[in-house]
Amino acid sequence: MPLARVSSKSQIVLPAAIRKKLQIKPGDELEISIRDNEIVIVKAAVSATEALDACGSEIWRGYEEELNKSRDQWN
Repeated sequence: MPLARVSSKSQIVLPAAIRKKLQIKPGDELEISIRDNEIVIVKAAVSATEALDACGSEIWRGYEEELNKSRDQWN
Protein backbone atom coordinates (compact mmCIF):
# COMPACT_ATOMS: atom_id res chain seq x y z
CA MET A 1 0.00 0.00 0.00
CA PRO A 2 1.48 3.38 -1.01
CA LEU A 3 2.21 5.84 1.79
CA ALA A 4 1.96 9.63 1.84
CA ARG A 5 3.70 11.90 4.33
CA VAL A 6 2.14 15.08 5.75
CA SER A 7 4.41 18.08 5.14
CA SER A 8 5.05 20.95 7.56
CA LYS A 9 2.28 22.81 5.66
CA SER A 10 -0.18 19.92 6.25
CA GLN A 11 0.00 18.93 2.58
CA ILE A 12 0.13 15.43 1.14
CA VAL A 13 1.14 14.14 -2.29
CA LEU A 14 -1.09 11.49 -3.84
CA PRO A 15 0.97 8.59 -5.16
CA ALA A 16 1.34 8.63 -8.96
CA ALA A 17 -0.24 5.18 -9.40
CA ILE A 18 -3.42 6.35 -7.64
CA ARG A 19 -3.54 9.63 -9.61
CA LYS A 20 -3.21 7.72 -12.87
CA LYS A 21 -5.81 5.10 -11.99
CA LEU A 22 -8.38 7.74 -10.97
CA GLN A 23 -7.32 10.17 -13.72
CA ILE A 24 -6.68 12.96 -11.22
CA LYS A 25 -5.05 15.96 -12.87
CA PRO A 26 -3.84 19.35 -11.60
CA GLY A 27 -6.85 21.56 -10.88
CA ASP A 28 -9.24 18.66 -10.16
CA GLU A 29 -11.25 19.01 -6.97
CA LEU A 30 -11.32 16.27 -4.34
CA GLU A 31 -14.00 15.76 -1.69
CA ILE A 32 -12.49 14.93 1.70
CA SER A 33 -14.55 13.45 4.52
CA ILE A 34 -14.23 11.33 7.64
CA ARG A 35 -15.82 7.89 7.90
CA ASP A 36 -15.40 6.28 11.30
CA ASN A 37 -11.64 6.58 11.87
CA GLU A 38 -10.68 6.95 8.18
CA ILE A 39 -10.02 9.85 5.84
CA VAL A 40 -11.96 9.37 2.61
CA ILE A 41 -10.84 11.24 -0.51
CA VAL A 42 -13.10 11.13 -3.57
CA LYS A 43 -12.63 12.85 -6.92
CA ALA A 44 -15.41 15.46 -7.13
CA ALA A 45 -17.71 15.32 -10.15
CA VAL A 46 -17.49 18.36 -12.43
CA SER A 47 -21.17 18.31 -13.37
CA ALA A 48 -24.35 16.42 -12.56
CA THR A 49 -24.05 14.62 -15.89
CA GLU A 50 -20.51 13.54 -15.05
CA ALA A 51 -21.72 12.32 -11.66
CA LEU A 52 -24.37 10.20 -13.38
CA ASP A 53 -21.75 8.92 -15.80
CA ALA A 54 -19.56 7.94 -12.86
CA CYS A 55 -22.32 5.68 -11.56
CA GLY A 56 -21.13 3.16 -14.10
CA SER A 57 -24.58 2.23 -15.29
CA GLU A 58 -25.28 2.10 -19.02
CA ILE A 59 -28.75 3.52 -18.35
CA TRP A 60 -27.26 7.03 -17.98
CA ARG A 61 -25.22 7.00 -21.20
CA GLY A 62 -26.42 9.75 -23.56
CA TYR A 63 -28.56 11.31 -20.84
CA GLU A 64 -27.19 14.80 -21.45
CA GLU A 65 -28.31 14.75 -25.11
CA GLU A 66 -31.77 13.47 -24.15
CA LEU A 67 -32.09 16.16 -21.50
CA ASN A 68 -31.10 18.91 -23.95
CA LYS A 69 -33.65 17.67 -26.51
CA SER A 70 -36.37 17.70 -23.86
CA ARG A 71 -35.43 21.25 -22.80
CA ASP A 72 -35.60 22.40 -26.43
CA GLN A 73 -39.17 21.04 -26.65
CA TRP A 74 -40.24 23.10 -23.61
CA ASN A 75 -39.72 26.39 -25.47
